[in-house]
Amino acid sequence: MSSRNLVICDPDTEYAARLAAFLNGKRELAFQVKTCSSPDQIQEAAAQMPVDILLISEECREMYDLQGEGEKADKTVLLTSEREGRRDMDAIFKYQSGEQICMCLVQLLAREEKADLLRIRKRGNGRIIGFYSPVRRLGQTRMALQKGRELSRMENVLYLNMETYAGAGLYFPEERQRNMSELLYYAKQGSKKLAAVLAGLVRNQGGLDYVPPAVIPDDIRDVSPGEWIWLFEEILRTSIYDTLVLDIGDSVQGLYRILEACDEIHMPAADDPAASSKIRQFEEALEQAGCGHAAERVVRCDIRRTAPGKGAGQTGSVKRDRRR
Repeated sequence: MSSRNLVICDPDTEYAARLAAFLNGKRELAFQVKTCSSPDQIQEAAAQMPVDILLISEECREMYDLQGEGEKADKTVLLTSEREGRRDMDAIFKYQSGEQICMCLVQLLAREEKADLLRIRKRGNGRIIGFYSPVRRLGQTRMALQKGRELSRMENVLYLNMETYAGAGLYFPEERQRNMSELLYYAKQGSKKLAAVLAGLVRNQGGLDYVPPAVIPDDIRDVSPGEWIWLFEEILRTSIYDTLVLDIGDSVQGLYRILEACDEIHMPAADDPAASSKIRQFEEALEQAGCGHAAERVVRCDIRRTAPGKGAGQTGSVKRDRRR
């Protein structure tokens, strides 16, 4: 896969160098990143190579626009010091983390259906980490979010809530218009625009990217197992995300098939008799359904409800398996 050329033009050469180093270090992005400090240097670079994406500071933008000769970048984005951005042009707030700048750039290109400018170099098929327990009220969502935030420090992670009642407004701000329901609509159509739709839906909180949960329960219940699997694979194939963290509810169709698609299954558990009985029944049901290999990938997250003062422990094993 040939790389795309991205040029950062900013008179603050130290800032440009730091941002370039970060983007060059994003192995999944097929960028060749170069820096310059003036519009004249952009033209010099353009004479040697096509400039696919130009990130240019406010100080340099006006002079660059006045240059009538020479090749222009295929896509120009303003690096602005205004946090609210500009309405008259594509802009990214420059004084934020490199991860956020990268994400803003991906979302901007996807929304404009210019994803062809952003070649994504995948390290593999990615991985899916599921959180599910037949025992309720054990903090499953809290555990899934905590795991997602831990992983997001080192890789690109997306959290998806698959519960019919996700408690909108509790863990995340409620989004009644643009949320998981919209993503599922395009998944049911098998739409090629899914990557662009996803880019417009993703939000970030505490360093973790997520799609706001659905607020209409039937939007979760009506998705077939095949549509769920297609959605997961399409996100891993076409987006920047390496890992999906799934917060799985009981009402999804094809629960066992979804669990089979997971590389790891984290199961909140407790040691009281009722919880133990439910988990034992669930494991037996997996075996009877011919999904015993999924049980091998379960990691129990023991809450120890009946043992005050003890910390949460983990038992079980994780065994990677090829998703079907």
